[in-house]
Amino acid sequence: MEDLENNLALILSEINAINCPNGKPRIVAVSKKQPLEKIKKLHELGIKEFAENFAQEAVDKITELELDAIWHFIGNIQSNKTKLIASRFDWVHSITRYKIAERLNNQRLDSKALNVCIQVKIDEDDTRESVNPDQARKLINAMGDLENIRVRGLMGISIPESSIEDRKKGFSKLYQLYLDLNKEGHELDTLSMGMSDDYKIAIQNGSNMIRIGTLLFGKRHF
Repeated sequence: MEDLENNLALILSEINAINCPNGKPRIVAVSKKQPLEKIKKLHELGIKEFAENFAQEAVDKITELELDAIWHFIGNIQSNKTKLIASRFDWVHSITRYKIAERLNNQRLDSKALNVCIQVKIDEDDTRESVNPDQARKLINAMGDLENIRVRGLMGISIPESSIEDRKKGFSKLYQLYLDLNKEGHELDTLSMGMSDDYKIAIQNGSNMIRIGTLLFGKRHF
């Protein structure tokens, strides 16, 4: 478990050395396929936010761990999983369709609204489900009538084969969209960008929430 402590210390040190135009980022530990012991240890070390890609795996962990933690869902959202996600998560990063947002809203029984981010495409070659900037605007406007949903911001993912320059451009464009939407009155406070291999570039280009898995936990347990 000493590796976890060293890994976290290195990340925190590097963040402190970076110019953060949108404020110091929150660290969300991507805990999919990781053992409960490592999640508990990171929680003891001060990490209070964890992200999962698969709803049922995550709910099993949440139930067994019983941590005072914030849980983020960052995977693709299937319609038959919205009830599970709406009932057990605090954040959802991967909203791309109004229908899914509406289902989450209607199935959210917690008195606190579900925090969500719109997943925006930052690389034209990315085949993952996401929306373009104009679609993001329309989606945010459409979600204004969902009382159990709170749109907190935008989320973007670079593709593994993209160059450093391409990642900078993509993150910068998403940061500009975030700024533009705020000027338009949307009151966003979260820009979720950057993972283990590019979180420093993301922070330099406006990210204030990073999703770190391998760099914190080490190799996944499959």
